[in-house]
Amino acid sequence: MADPIDTIWMTGLFQASPVGMILFNDDGSVSWANSQMEAMTNLSFSQLIGMDRNMAKGFQLESLFTKPDELIIKYRINHTPRYLSCEYKTLQSPSGGTVEVGFYIDITETCLLRDRVERLVLSDDLTGALNKRGLLRDLDPLISRSRRYENPLSLIQFEFDLSTCEDKDQTMLKICRGIRSELRWADLVSRYNENNFLLVLPETDLDSAKKLASKLLDHLNEFYGSEMPACFGTTAQWQRGNDVKMLLERMESGMAIARENENNQVVAA
Repeated sequence: MADPIDTIWMTGLFQASPVGMILFNDDGSVSWANSQMEAMTNLSFSQLIGMDRNMAKGFQLESLFTKPDELIIKYRINHTPRYLSCEYKTLQSPSGGTVEVGFYIDITETCLLRDRVERLVLSDDLTGALNKRGLLRDLDPLISRSRRYENPLSLIQFEFDLSTCEDKDQTMLKICRGIRSELRWADLVSRYNENNFLLVLPETDLDSAKKLASKLLDHLNEFYGSEMPACFGTTAQWQRGNDVKMLLERMESGMAIARENENNQVVAA
């Protein structure tokens, strides 16, 4: 018959585990954590013990107490993200009660690789801007947000005549850089097709989008001078009842009108 497992030896075993472990009290606070969990959270044992959801806010660890399937920890010093896979079990304690245990596995490398692959799939190889697939993915939640909160959302589309350009790729790369230099961090840039950029502007009404479109054209003309390819532009603001498809169809209709006008003019769709 096997000898009873010594409590001190068992504690040492848990400490040596490559899996992070946390035991939660009945009130949801942390009653114990192993050394692997200290390394994963970048917190000491004394900082973890007794921590509850309110205390966790100071360490950006509130989500630890919502029992997620995947936990993202951002270190305060360098904001490096760490991704943990989480699983929770309710076990019977030696006293006859129950205790909730959280098990955490570091999946950072897997998640970073997944994010990198996703960026490659959703980005234009040349410019690094979103491709059409990436645009559709990011535009849909922005429209849902505007529908829910009635926040303005506008789009600008530029089409460039590359027929006279010797190096079309370099021309589009330079144009993309010129456009990005004038946008906010929240704005999206998509290479919608070979000679076309579509910009998504959250919290922006139609008048502001028109002004930005004119500013961008002036900036590009100043940058390129006589080498600036002919450009046609259109802009539109999301309207209630528009989904992604309807809004993009409006942009296409506006672009068709813009092509009939002189270049460097922006048409409202």
